[in-house]
Amino acid sequence: MTAAMTERDHSAGATPHRYHYTRTVEIAGHTVRACVERDTFIRRSRAVADVLNDQMIWTSLAAEAPSDWWYDTPRPGPGVDAPARFLRPVTERLLQRAAAILAVPPTTHTLSPHLHGAISALLATSYGFNAEHDIEPGDITWAYTYGGALHIIEHPDGRVTFTKAHREDCPFITSRGARECDQDCYVPHPADVEPKPGPSSR
Repeated sequence: MTAAMTERDHSAGATPHRYHYTRTVEIAGHTVRACVERDTFIRRSRAVADVLNDQMIWTSLAAEAPSDWWYDTPRPGPGVDAPARFLRPVTERLLQRAAAILAVPPTTHTLSPHLHGAISALLATSYGFNAEHDIEPGDITWAYTYGGALHIIEHPDGRVTFTKAHREDCPFITSRGARECDQDCYVPHPADVEPKPGPSSR
């Protein structure tokens, strides 16, 4: 069963090198936004759906790999005078996925002893064998906003990889670590990311 959605807002814009479309809706009492940015380069394009949590922080809910829609959309340029016309189908898919996720009652996730041990090792090797480290809400938001999505890969030999360095369709990610990265992953430094326009810029 998929929760119904109510449209709340939308915005679109274009430059010579990229165009974007954002929709904000209400789903099952949650505020959800779907943002699609189509750049000249596929590695700089993105399609994500975020939900506004109780702390009024946008949290990633779903994403769609650029390879699934980038080739079906026109290149940025003078001919793209209505970004919504080209990107709305992508936002629709994202919002439908978000609605399906929000319609499912939350479940409790448990970590395997092996994965729990890997997280313990990550803390110990980063901060010391007797480390204690608090993660602030702002740090969590920053991590969601910049870099790639977090992937945790448990390898057959017992190793565990925690990575935000690969795109969703990288061979290393899709094969769960069985294949090597094709070296075409690009994660921009936060200082190089264009600031997103706020409500006052529409």
